[in-house]
Amino acid sequence: MTDAFQGLAGQERAVEALRAALEQPVPSYLFTGPAGGGMRATAIAFAAELLAQGSQDPERIRRLVLAEQHPDLILFERFGASLSVEQARDIVRTSTTSPYECPKKIIFVEDVHLALGSAPMILKVLEEPPASTHFILTAGQVPSELATIASRCVQVEFDLISPNQLLEILVASGLDRDNASTIVTAANGSIDRATLLASDEAALERWNAWQELPRVLDGSGNSASIAVEKMTAMIDAAATPLIARHDRELEDLDERAERFGERGIGRRSLEDRHKRELRRLRTDELLMGTTALGMAVGDAIRQGVIDPNSGTESLESVTRAAKDLSRNGNEKLLLQRLFMNLKT
Repeated sequence: MTDAFQGLAGQERAVEALRAALEQPVPSYLFTGPAGGGMRATAIAFAAELLAQGSQDPERIRRLVLAEQHPDLILFERFGASLSVEQARDIVRTSTTSPYECPKKIIFVEDVHLALGSAPMILKVLEEPPASTHFILTAGQVPSELATIASRCVQVEFDLISPNQLLEILVASGLDRDNASTIVTAANGSIDRATLLASDEAALERWNAWQELPRVLDGSGNSASIAVEKMTAMIDAAATPLIARHDRELEDLDERAERFGERGIGRRSLEDRHKRELRRLRTDELLMGTTALGMAVGDAIRQGVIDPNSGTESLESVTRAAKDLSRNGNEKLLLQRLFMNLKT
């Protein structure tokens, strides 16, 4: 591995700035840009390079950090709609503890723009950071309430990746252009999601299954129930590789706990992250499905297969369902209702 940035695509300007920053790293960095633009992957790569500096085994450190398994990489992700005051207290407390293995540790705080209530606590530790602690914060934007926090950080801006750029990135990685075009649509503009789908051999099968629904649904409860079971089973299968990775991470955590004693234990926070990742994957899968379904209905309207008025009602149902599903509603109930209301 040349460095941890190898393989990242689409944010060359940000990566170039971060490579230069490694020569004289400062205590705090703020990454800003659109969701799905690769900020998290880039932040983890930057953390890997920071922790690998001066190490006798930099490859091992890079490998563990990129897998988000190194004890000196501490992640803070919001549990609900915002970063809570309790989490802010944990950030302050964690910043004062000694690193486990390396001379320094990295505290990574995601979505700091949603930390308005806890911002004063985070600001205080940024103003007087411990010498062994580096902060990497990410934000979709910087509201005026967080201007002081932003002023304490070196800001790194991430660009919006256009569908055409994303398509060329996938094609350059070796993906067939037609399949790449479908994945760009399915990913809803997210390079993170597109990269995941490109490595998932069953992703196009799931996309096609959603697009087939207008042809198999007949408005009956029975056909809707069958379709719900099929689509949720496919989503469950899509989560299998992630669950396997989670199991490996827990095994590695237990191994580190034996090595470092109590200081190495972080099972609860890891399990919380696993739950969020699974929920995020299911939400992404459902949004991909409703996108495919909406496109299929739109194509059927243009081809005259579905009456325009009925088709418009169906599109409205798909839009409502997508919003409800993104709020973590009852998947099966919402899909059952959507499939029964779909005019085909």
